[in-house]
Amino acid sequence: MKDMRNVDVDEILVALGSRGKYQMWMYFLSTLTYFSEAFHGLSIVFIGQQNPQKCAAPPDLPVNQTDDVFGKCSILSQNETNVTSCIYGYQYDHPPDMSIVSEFDLVCDQAALSDLSQTLLNLGMAVGSSTLTLASDKYGRKPVCVLSHLGCLATGIGAAFAPNYAVFMVMRFVNGIVQQGTVLTAVTYAIEIFPKEKRRYCGFYGLLMWSVCVMSIAPIAYLTRMYSWRIVYLALTSASLYSLIQYWITDESIRWLVANNRFEETVRLVKKAARMNGVNVNEPLKLIYQKELLPIDSEKPTDKLLAVTLDTGEDEKNQKKALEAGVVETQVVHVEKYTLLDIFKSRRLAITLFIIWFMWFTNSLTYYGIFLTSSSLAGNIYLNFFLNALVEVPSAFIYWFTIDSIGRKKTAMLFHGIAAFGLIGATILRMYDDNDAASISATVFSLIGKLGISGSFNVIFIYTPEVFPTNIRNISFGTASTAARIGGMLAPFSSLLAANLPWAPGAIFGACCLIVTITILYLPETMGKELPQTMEDLNKLYDKKQGHA
Repeated sequence: MKDMRNVDVDEILVALGSRGKYQMWMYFLSTLTYFSEAFHGLSIVFIGQQNPQKCAAPPDLPVNQTDDVFGKCSILSQNETNVTSCIYGYQYDHPPDMSIVSEFDLVCDQAALSDLSQTLLNLGMAVGSSTLTLASDKYGRKPVCVLSHLGCLATGIGAAFAPNYAVFMVMRFVNGIVQQGTVLTAVTYAIEIFPKEKRRYCGFYGLLMWSVCVMSIAPIAYLTRMYSWRIVYLALTSASLYSLIQYWITDESIRWLVANNRFEETVRLVKKAARMNGVNVNEPLKLIYQKELLPIDSEKPTDKLLAVTLDTGEDEKNQKKALEAGVVETQVVHVEKYTLLDIFKSRRLAITLFIIWFMWFTNSLTYYGIFLTSSSLAGNIYLNFFLNALVEVPSAFIYWFTIDSIGRKKTAMLFHGIAAFGLIGATILRMYDDNDAASISATVFSLIGKLGISGSFNVIFIYTPEVFPTNIRNISFGTASTAARIGGMLAPFSSLLAANLPWAPGAIFGACCLIVTITILYLPETMGKELPQTMEDLNKLYDKKQGHA
């Protein structure tokens, strides 16, 4: 096995063209998986709509029987002395199959079950983010992403044809697991394909793509609103059909291949990228051969090595000849493998991980808490949903102009500070919502908070993988996402809390964002730094941080 541990992957990517056709095409293909996560994750807003109901009357009810005795959840006898449950079922204002709530009668004493499927989805996400990301670090980004995406398609179809609510919940739970194997692996790949100078493209285009994905849900749901919820869900699940061709049009991460000493595959992809980008393939190959595959006899000139290893159209044959001739040294290399426990061996790195976890928990709790409650406001549900997605677009442009100018830390602090300001301001104004001016102002402040938390989510998606070494990057990313899923599972309870204490959710969200703003100061700055390959590289980030302190 060739030793590629010291290969500078960023130099290879720069030699290929930092923002070449290959990188941009592979990045675009990876972001297409965002549609699956957005559509599956937020579809519940439309397939789980409330359908006003009352107790159904018996089939032989006399014509002169008044409807007033049939309440939402009980039947009051004519003499008003006896109250019974809806023994004849329910009568809904709209066709029962418009929503899972009415089709499965998730009302009255079963109403608590209506949110259980979303809770199980988030629980599945927590499981997937801490398991499939580990598999991605071990077996590669591509196989885990493709197989997980196929799982999204299968479970989406299974949920759409679920004969009962129990099956629907099981499908949603499994869907949550494979969602994380799809999107987290895709995000990691998207970050790894660019050198440090171009990583902001990941965040900018990624947030715009995510906004487009979320905004797309509203028109699809609107156009299928006259059909069963099953048709709506199938329409949204169709985004996962991309998984059927994904294997043949996407590649493995070059950075992962280098970190795992996959020499032949690295060379093959470098050649492919060079052809697509229209650059001289010898330039990136020199960075691999000259630096790492040194001749056995150090006195021999390196051009002898290059003469047989550079691209001549018969590379593989020449490489074998070089090995047989002793021109290239073959050595057994021990690839450094880490586990999450290695991070806890260092107090400094452990604190970093805890801060990252709290950041993700706060962002998910706040983002989904705002989103799910705002979509239930009075007015057109489709327009409300669309506007709440649209407000995320300005945060992408703020991100673009700050992430590489003031750095990751300061950008994260800026967005969390904006979120805290908006949410705490909205909370204060809601205490005086007895006039229209205060209500309008509270709405504006809430949108400011939504803008801030949307931008901060984008920053931590880029920032988190940059502070962990390659062979533990995805599992660290996965545990952070698990923390986010815990926040996501708690988010639906914000509406219940708001019913009793209207100021409480905003106060909790704002306080958490404020704490994150302060704790980020402890973390290292990664702007302009190569992604750490080893634990030693990670320690150097802190050493540089202390050196600038």
